[in-house]
Amino acid sequence: MPATPPIARAVSSFAVAIPFVCAFGVAAGHAGAQGREPVQRPIPGAKDIEAAPITVTTRQTGPTEITVTWTAVPGAQSYFIGRHAPPDGWRRVNTPTPAATRYVDRDVQVGRTYRYQVSAIVSGVAGRRFTSDSVVVEEGIVAVAGGGGEGEAEAAAPAESRAEMIERVYGLRARSVGWWTRGAGRARPFWIATADVSGFDEAELTRRWTEIAIAAQLYQHIFLRPPTKDELMRQLQAQVQGVPYDTQWRTLAQSAKREREHGIFAPAPMTLQQAQGLFGWRNPRPGEQCFGGLGPGCTGTIPPVFEWVQPRWEAYFNLPDGTEMAYVNIGVAVGSIMHDNACLDDRTGSGVACSGWVAIQDITKHSGVPAAMEWNKAAWNVIDGRGWRHTFGPYPVDLTLRRKWYDDLRPVPARRAHMAKVLGTLTLPIHDQPYRGQERKGSAVLSAPPGTTIDGGDVSYCKSKRFKRTESPLGKAPSGICW
Repeated sequence: MPATPPIARAVSSFAVAIPFVCAFGVAAGHAGAQGREPVQRPIPGAKDIEAAPITVTTRQTGPTEITVTWTAVPGAQSYFIGRHAPPDGWRRVNTPTPAATRYVDRDVQVGRTYRYQVSAIVSGVAGRRFTSDSVVVEEGIVAVAGGGGEGEAEAAAPAESRAEMIERVYGLRARSVGWWTRGAGRARPFWIATADVSGFDEAELTRRWTEIAIAAQLYQHIFLRPPTKDELMRQLQAQVQGVPYDTQWRTLAQSAKREREHGIFAPAPMTLQQAQGLFGWRNPRPGEQCFGGLGPGCTGTIPPVFEWVQPRWEAYFNLPDGTEMAYVNIGVAVGSIMHDNACLDDRTGSGVACSGWVAIQDITKHSGVPAAMEWNKAAWNVIDGRGWRHTFGPYPVDLTLRRKWYDDLRPVPARRAHMAKVLGTLTLPIHDQPYRGQERKGSAVLSAPPGTTIDGGDVSYCKSKRFKRTESPLGKAPSGICW
């Protein structure tokens, strides 16, 4: 659907010979603002700058929005814009870049009085400030009354571009959608891009603001990009049909398109039965998040002294139902990857530390117990600092809700790695036991970045698949540093 042309607005502009420091005043439906020159207020210690004609155009673009455009000030390094709205004092409201020739004030209120003050810095010299007359924002105004003096020329305002219209619609509605507010800074460009590709006009964008936001959020966190027009229309149709949000998320997260673009399913909520059917195992494990990370799930119960493995939650946002979500950056080691996979393979439920650490079990473990050597390797990886960090998610921040989310647990062949035999807490630093289990797609994407130290037999876990150099520390197993 093509966008409707912007509403024509009555505007006025004026050109006067003023210094390179330009100034402008906005008259929002206030007749007293006409026919008076701006008040020039010199900045202490400022130097006069050679005069040049500057054209300033003002227009009201909404009931609580004022837009001002001006011709560029030659040589301007930066602009300073102030606003005075009694009883508040002067405050800076914007600092455009040198290329900026437009300012939109979307924080004006009906019935309040405003004055604007603008200056430019040219070649490091602060010029004069120019202050507009006091104006009152009146209700129902959709066009600006001119703010110039004698000799002003009537001129049509530049047509509002589609990008400007979309930005304006976003600004008018964003604060009113409560769940969107958390993480809005990162989500904003996804909404704008999704709105643009929709082809909707202003009225339709306003009416379907929340529906667009839901589709934008799904693609932001599952595909890491905005949707195409066809993808957007399918998501909007799913909303119209009443498809639950968690079903929409799971369908996209486990789609062939997600796998083609990222080689792995995104984390998604599902029941244990759905997880067992999708991943092909019968292990009754509720949820699997941060799969391959150190510690159970994303909880980070490893002693705080090992700071490099501790979880850090970041990039918070809310789902439409208010659920708080975030990503978690946490430590990873080859031993933790192998241990998580060994526990998932163990159908007896007797794997060491597969359901939490048990002191007696750790003391009595031996190499024949499921997940024992993998657990031991993970512990020594933590102690020796042989690992890296990875960002997982997003997941619900609340642990109870998080138990229903699963990473991609489809089986794939394991990478080559070695472990040491164990007997209780006794371990010799000799890695001569190959890992014989399998991996999952959720762990197969975890690879050590350049400069990471890992065990010497685990080179296949480097992103580069090779070591820059190897080392043989006294009393410890050999190690390698990833290239």
